[in-house]
Amino acid sequence: MPEQNQSATMIPLEKVIILSKVALFSMLKTETIQTISKMTSEKNYSDGELLFSQGKTGHSLFIIVSGKVVIFRTTETGKEKHITTLKENDFLGELSLFDAKIHTASARCLEQSKFLVIGRDDIEGLVYQHPKIALSFLKALISRMRGMIIRQTQE
Repeated sequence: MPEQNQSATMIPLEKVIILSKVALFSMLKTETIQTISKMTSEKNYSDGELLFSQGKTGHSLFIIVSGKVVIFRTTETGKEKHITTLKENDFLGELSLFDAKIHTASARCLEQSKFLVIGRDDIEGLVYQHPKIALSFLKALISRMRGMIIRQTQE
């Protein structure tokens, strides 16, 4: 199968379809998803490129359109500790969006990847206009916390 052109600009309908598959937005009305899609920008990252680094302030929510991303923490000795691997329709960067604190982990592309990116100011505006999004963020965070707790107890 031929490789998709990562740099091709997406049409608005493509963005709506992708966003509707993301857990944060899947329960929203199509009109709301269309509004959100207009706030997104498209970003392409190369294999091995960092999206954000542990200890740096976060400003954006990343939605994976294509590719894979590893989330990891760097220990005091410089060793990378794998947290999780994310793929198409997953999202990341949400932890630093609301409290404007530093990232607790780093994110690196494992292959050529494409993202829809929404900035902090746009996310805050969305939450005020559409409170269901806040509930989605809360559910997503709880789900991730449960997963981390389960993984830690199985190690």
